[in-house]
Amino acid sequence: MLTQANQDGIVQRVRAILLTQDGKLMFIKRIKPDGAPYWVAPGGGVEHGESLMVTLERELYEELGATYTVIREAFVLEHEKAGKQLEEHFYICKLIEYDLDLRCGPEFNDPSRGEFLPDEIEIGKATLIDLNIKTPELSNWLIQNTRLLQRLAR
Repeated sequence: MLTQANQDGIVQRVRAILLTQDGKLMFIKRIKPDGAPYWVAPGGGVEHGESLMVTLERELYEELGATYTVIREAFVLEHEKAGKQLEEHFYICKLIEYDLDLRCGPEFNDPSRGEFLPDEIEIGKATLIDLNIKTPELSNWLIQNTRLLQRLAR
């Protein structure tokens, strides 16, 4: 299925601020053939008829072969990208386990899309400031909420 806009023309996405068992953040490090690496929170687009939670479950399984629990909603980001109105829902989640052999998203079948590498990052302001995290709003939220994330990760 394809990601579709809702009746208001807004494309919904859902992403996990994923805390590991070791007290780190799990990101997807994106390496494209023609650009500098950057880090994204795992997740993706809501497909027709899906709820946010069903999308989150599907995306984390596709990208990481992951099981997890949702701790709480973090924030909603409304912005425009490539001419599309986006509404991204971010949830703080605790990673239970992951198995990269189970990854099955369409992005892994197209080498032109580059690499999607799981990357565990220390939860610290200095570390987060140094990363090229997409989007700037997520980066700022993570930096501003470092203490909360450290507490929840224990």
